[in-house]
Amino acid sequence: MGLTLSLPIMMFLVVNAYQTGLEIQFSTLHQNFLLAQEAGSMGELYGSRLPAELRTELQNAGISQVAAEIHTVTGTSPENAVLLRGIELENYAEIQEFQIIEGRPLQPGDPPRTAMVGIKLAEDRNTYSNDRLEIRGRDFIVVGVFSNGTYADYEVWISIKDAQALLGWGTDVSTFIIQAGENLKAGDSLPGGVAIVKKGESGEDLVKEWRPFFNLFGVIAYALGVAMTIVLASMIWRLASLRRRELAILQSIGFGKSALFWYLFVQGLGITTIGFLLGITGAMVISKLIPLQATGISTEAVFNINVVLLSLGFAGLITFAGAGIPAYWFSRQNLVKLMKVEG
Repeated sequence: MGLTLSLPIMMFLVVNAYQTGLEIQFSTLHQNFLLAQEAGSMGELYGSRLPAELRTELQNAGISQVAAEIHTVTGTSPENAVLLRGIELENYAEIQEFQIIEGRPLQPGDPPRTAMVGIKLAEDRNTYSNDRLEIRGRDFIVVGVFSNGTYADYEVWISIKDAQALLGWGTDVSTFIIQAGENLKAGDSLPGGVAIVKKGESGEDLVKEWRPFFNLFGVIAYALGVAMTIVLASMIWRLASLRRRELAILQSIGFGKSALFWYLFVQGLGITTIGFLLGITGAMVISKLIPLQATGISTEAVFNINVVLLSLGFAGLITFAGAGIPAYWFSRQNLVKLMKVEG
């Protein structure tokens, strides 16, 4: 029973752990900055391309600070895909939060074809400071490894001029980062199909795209939980039925209905505890064997305190219902008839 009960608990854990990991990686809305990007695109990931002249239009619209970036995916297959970010070396550190793990950050005056890599990309490619990283057939020298706890840990950062030359974009860019609270706000649009959005909205949109997938498997987990509640209730009812004469005698000498419930609950709790331990072990194994992968990014399952508490609540509901149903049924029976039953 413990092994059988572990299946819905394991699925519930896996679904919530992956959803939590996805939200941590991509739900990073910034209050201080907005983005100008091609309408309908995920400019911070890929799909947006804007002319350099838009910078002048934004400045004419009263924006005091405008920074350009390039975001795209390079590679010939999902296995070797790399998220590429082209940055303006003069001001990127004021916009992006990151921590240097090894080496140093990119600096103005660095020679062409130098790069910083996120910690996850460095681990995947076994590429660290002073190593070479191939991007679209060209070698870049890695000067530092950084981390900021989001999908950027899978990115490689190079100067925006290097990115334009590598992609053959001329002077085009993907997005312009502007200060929030000035003459433009999220939801505004500019001529030429340019949308103003919150910085981090592309990640939010990606999470929303995945949410129906998690909701589907969440429904399956709940359905399995209901089925296991019925199975657990049937088994505990059978245990109580086998000892119905003894339980009736105990009630007749002063043991109340709550004592009956707790007697059955403890038996259900023992089974559920075994199921929870097996479920969380299975969930951790599955998360290691089957990573959730998108283009150039692997989302890790996060078993934080919220995920564990939700799963404990899920298992607790199964236990309470599985013990409560037979306890309620038994409490409605006639004690005299039950005591006449011969062992």
